[in-house]
Order: sequence, then structure tokens, then C-alpha cells
Amino acid sequence: MMDPARNAILRSAIYGELARAFAYPGPDLFEDVSVGDLAGDLVDMITDVYPDEIGPLAVARSDLDVTVTDLAELEAQYLATFETALPATPLSLYEGSYVTERPRAELLLELDAFYRHFGLAPSAVQRDFADNLTAELEFMQFLAAKEAQALDQSLDAGPYLRAQRDFLDRHLAPMLAAMAGSADKVGSPLYRGLVRCAGRYVEADRVTVTERIPAAAA
Repeated sequence: MMDPARNAILRSAIYGELARAFAYPGPDLFEDVSVGDLAGDLVDMITDVYPDEIGPLAVARSDLDVTVTDLAELEAQYLATFETALPATPLSLYEGSYVTERPRAELLLELDAFYRHFGLAPSAVQRDFADNLTAELEFMQFLAAKEAQALDQSLDAGPYLRAQRDFLDRHLAPMLAAMAGSADKVGSPLYRGLVRCAGRYVEADRVTVTERIPAAAA
């Protein structure tokens, strides 16, 4: 069994890599895609933590391991998937697009409260993007890193575990499940694979984090 602190460090790294992959592509991401590092590194990290995902992630890995000729092509695929997608509807990177039971303003206030509780105070501009997938992945990266730090210092990691469970349950897992449900409509194999990969990882993480919290402390 993997050491809990190392497990949390690796989980944090996965969230960070997913956040980088869903951000607007730059030269570093293009380099990783072009040499196959994105597919290999991301899937290998996930299956190190969750070996049962090796089979389910095989198709996603194949999609991720594609050839992109240059940065301009990668940018075009990103825009076509998440912003334009004409004549189809783009796959939104904002949680508010998938929440129908309450106003987006209410959702943003709840996310802002999550971030502020852990000392992360977004600027006025950033608050408008608090429900962006990259922001939510980066928050999970932060929480898992804080869990690792607490474990390494023999402190109580419970608050960070419970925050991860609540954030995954209320925000990140439902959002990625909705995105993954529309993945078949994504024309770019790279971003189709990325959505599926993120969905599998986040759901596996949600289940495991929940199981790690004792019932009395839930």
C-alpha cells in the first residue's frame, strides 16, 4: 500500500497536471503532447494511485496519444472544443453551465466561500471565473497538497480530507460527469480523451476520499 503522504502528493500532482491540460494551450503543453508525455505521464500517475483504472483508461490514453503538428493546431482544437464548436454547442469549461437548479451567482458565492475558507481570496475578476474547471482542479491540487503536508508533519489531515470530499461531491465530480457524458461529441481526440480521463480520475478519487473519512467524523 502506498504511503498516505506520498499518495496525497501524487494526487495533488495529478490535479495540477489536469489543470494545466485544460488551460489555454501554450508551448510547454504542445511540447508534452507532441512527444507523447501528456498521455503517458497523466495516465501512469492516475493508475499508480488507482490501478483499477488501467482498463477503463485505455481508450482515453489512445485518444490522448495523438499527433499535433504545431501549437496553432492545438490552439484550434482547444477553441473548437471549448469555445466555438460550430455548428455544435461547445463543451463548457464552467460549472455554471451544468447547474440548472440555482443561479450561477449563488454557485459563485459558494465557490468563493470554499476558496476563502482556506485563505485563497480571488480578485474581483477571478471571482467571475471561480467555476472554471481549471480553477476547481487547482483548488483540489491545493487541498491534496495541504493534506500531504499535514500527514508529513503528523498533524490532523481530516479537515483537508473533508473539504476534498465536499468539493468533489458538490462541484467537481458532477461537472466532469456531465462533461464526460458529452465527450462522444468532441471532435478532437486529445480533448475527448482528456475529458474522459479527468472524469474517471475525479470519480475514483471522490469515492476513495469519502471512504477514508470515518463515519463519526463525516
